[in-house]
Amino acid sequence: MSNLRYLAARAVSGLHRDIGKRLDWYYKGGKWAELKIKTDHIREASLSIAPVGEKLTQTKSTADAENAMTVHDAFAALTPRQAADDRLWVYLCHSECAQYVRRRWLGKRPKDEDAVREVRNHFFVNGNRGLIRDNGVSRLWWLGFIARKVDRENPRRFLNILLHRQDVRSALIERPAVSMNTQVLKAIYAVMREHWDEAGNKPLKNSTLFQREVFRDWMIGLNRRGGVVLLDALPEKELGSLLGEEADRAMQAASNGGQPEP
Repeated sequence: MSNLRYLAARAVSGLHRDIGKRLDWYYKGGKWAELKIKTDHIREASLSIAPVGEKLTQTKSTADAENAMTVHDAFAALTPRQAADDRLWVYLCHSECAQYVRRRWLGKRPKDEDAVREVRNHFFVNGNRGLIRDNGVSRLWWLGFIARKVDRENPRRFLNILLHRQDVRSALIERPAVSMNTQVLKAIYAVMREHWDEAGNKPLKNSTLFQREVFRDWMIGLNRRGGVVLLDALPEKELGSLLGEEADRAMQAASNGGQPEP
């Protein structure tokens, strides 16, 4: 265990400003020392965390669930407020987790304009959505955090269902109004889990609900029925019934060629 480290705001700004000058560092495997961050620009908190960089050896998207649990375990002491601080994640992405972020998100170097955008998205934090969706390490922590809130007994099951399709993840996790509302997310997950289990863990083949347009129509239907804020006010049983009804409606519409049942 060691104390948590993070960068001073001025160091984050400096790294962000110089992305274009350091593209070789990002794409060719530069070392932390080469960034020459001033000692007084590295802060240390009285919060014990476990080393994580050496554990992130699997870089394919199929390893996201495992990596999410690894990162959340290592930084389990973080509060959501602390985990929203970009200075921590920018530090990790440029230090012990730099190799993982490169291998996971940076492929063959594109033209400079696109390369700068890739680096900015995955080594830095651009707003709340970037915190949850794009940053190479923070997205893993938030996935683990949400998974443990939604399915405490089996968080990996939640992640396996959530991450099997990008559009499913986008619909639920990249919208803070949904991902931060535990009651609504748990209720949505309960419906998803029922269809997942019925499909024998092969939802793309055996479950209509997980088809891209059907799932999207389901989410649109939920918004039409009052949005997350009003759904949150419903009793648990009523909320579950409403979500189930909207799922059935979306699947019925798909079987009717996209038209609602008369």
